Amino acid sequence: MNRLTKTMRQQWHEQGYLHLKNVIPKGEAAGYLHAANEVIARYEAENPDVREKGVYTIIQTLFRTGEIDGLMDHPNLFGIILDLMGPYLQIMGSQIYVRYPSDKADNLLGWHTDAGRSLAQIRVAPDSLPLNFKIQFFLTDIPRENCANFCLVPGSHRRPMPKLQRNETPPGAIQLIAEAGDCAIFPNAMWHAVAPNHSDVVRRSITFRYGQMWCRPYDYETCPDVVLARMTPRRRRLMGDMGAHYTATDYFKPHDQIAVIMDGLNFECPHV
Repeated sequence: MNRLTKTMRQQWHEQGYLHLKNVIPKGEAAGYLHAANEVIARYEAENPDVREKGVYTIIQTLFRTGEIDGLMDHPNLFGIILDLMGPYLQIMGSQIYVRYPSDKADNLLGWHTDAGRSLAQIRVAPDSLPLNFKIQFFLTDIPRENCANFCLVPGSHRRPMPKLQRNETPPGAIQLIAEAGDCAIFPNAMWHAVAPNHSDVVRRSITFRYGQMWCRPYDYETCPDVVLARMTPRRRRLMGDMGAHYTATDYFKPHDQIAVIMDGLNFECPHV
């Protein structure tokens, strides 16, 4: 299982993000793309006008398919997640991003931080565990700029975001060049956007939001029983399932959290 290196830790503190290359094997990434395409096809059939927008997000992805469950605690990534977030964590939301080609020059999504003003005003110390972060799994290649690239400003997680015009680019902004199977991890306070898509490819990716388990989920309140039924105990816990006889206090100090999250892992639990 991969772990956070000193170099990665330094980049996380100083630049506020990680771009992990080839973390998901190509064949496996293709399987996740197939699963995403099935969800996209159903969603577009149910919402025939959405494709005209050119850019949209499908929330509650884990409720729509079981074929992406393997990303929740993937062995190539989960050790890094625990090193960054600690073991008292929950998946706060799951999304599919769909970005159609367009000849428009404007960014597909303007510069912003995540979760609105409630979190935009909170920035934790560099050596603190994060409140939440997102992991974006790239399912299609992004070989050059202006292919619906994920854009960010390294180091911006440490300072308030200024008011910007929709297509105004802040100093220091970059566009990530990525391949299918790469992922990017970034906290809610990171300034980010989505570049125009001047390619001939519909850019698709899956995003999971992880947070401290005492925080509220982002795109659901409780996970449906039918979804939990297909999951392992660790994945059930990652979706907020505390068992039959839980109390609200368990989200702050669950007695069995370490045993559930670390079951089968061959390293000591970080941040106990």
